[in-house]
Amino acid sequence: MKKLKHIIIAVFAISIVLGIYSCTDDTEYLKFTEGGEISYTGAIDSLQIYPGQNRVKVEGLIIGDPKVSEVRVYWNNNRDSISVPVNRTQGVDEVSFIIDGLEENVYNFTVRTLDADGNKSIAVSQSAEVYGDRYIASLFNRPLERNVLVESVLEIGLADMDLSSGVLGSEFEYMSTSGETKTIYVDIAESNVTISDFESGSTYRYRTAFIPDEDSIDNFFTAFEDVTPIPTPVLGNAAVPFIASATDGGRWGTLAGPWITNDVAKNHGGYGGWDEWNGNVFNLESGWGSPSITNGKIYQVVHAEAASYMLRVQVLSTNHNANPDGAYFVIAKGGNGLPNVEDVTTASEVIGYKRIGAAGTYTVSFTVDEATDISVGEITTQNGDYFCNITSWEIQVAN
Repeated sequence: MKKLKHIIIAVFAISIVLGIYSCTDDTEYLKFTEGGEISYTGAIDSLQIYPGQNRVKVEGLIIGDPKVSEVRVYWNNNRDSISVPVNRTQGVDEVSFIIDGLEENVYNFTVRTLDADGNKSIAVSQSAEVYGDRYIASLFNRPLERNVLVESVLEIGLADMDLSSGVLGSEFEYMSTSGETKTIYVDIAESNVTISDFESGSTYRYRTAFIPDEDSIDNFFTAFEDVTPIPTPVLGNAAVPFIASATDGGRWGTLAGPWITNDVAKNHGGYGGWDEWNGNVFNLESGWGSPSITNGKIYQVVHAEAASYMLRVQVLSTNHNANPDGAYFVIAKGGNGLPNVEDVTTASEVIGYKRIGAAGTYTVSFTVDEATDISVGEITTQNGDYFCNITSWEIQVAN
């Protein structure tokens, strides 16, 4: 009987405890301890702490408890804290604020709410990483693969990057032809950008943006890098229909400037180099009733900065592969023109050449060591029936 009594008392005690807990929910702020009654405020709900640059953003909700008047955040083992007042309404109130001035590190933040009497809620904790100079030092600018300026048109080619690095894109600042500083943004998905109003002779700068975490409130940038684009030498009157400065009233003419034609190349009654019969092409032709040509030269002079280049010449048709004396596309340093055919391969001023053979696209690579004028054109000696119909000339900066 005595044992049964003890069992009944135990069951009764358990029932009381269960009854107390069944009436308690997450918003209850009255707890009981051995020392007596302690008042708790309702804890912050839906806590989110977002990383940033030497700062974090704290967001959460205050639900239910009308007494909450303050949110307090602790970090560094509670050695540091910040207090933010809360103006409660009758509904759900959002809390959002920034904690600035944090050193780069991973932090465990503890958040409590308080009422006007200083009563605190239970702690809600969350970790967040703060980024700073060390992270920025690990970033690098998106590499450039192409940086070519033709008059006022700047073409920039951008290399691919590892997207897992958090790279977003690059920002470019440049001076326009109107004297205005402009900024453009190029997304990481884009690999080429064309600026059509770039001020020749000026320098642009660019930097690349990253985000270390998809929840980060800040983007991070590399330092600006200054870039001076290489002006591409531009050949004038360089594609069909070529323009003649004068003609014989029929098929033959002399190319207009900036082309310079020597007297030997004018073997059609004082005209030569321009051929209307084949569609206003560039053509030095001998034979078929016209005189032979010995060291005929047509060229123009352009300025080139120190860089590596390619001369591209499109030959529509020719029979120079049968010419024993030789015809060449030549690039020579200086503005004094081109050497004779027999000196092409040995002349010190020649920085690029290619002998003409069959029709097709000719590419002549050359390098300018320091800024200088260069002479670009064709040299030929042709004793017999020879021709070379050219449809275009172009200089490109080598990638």
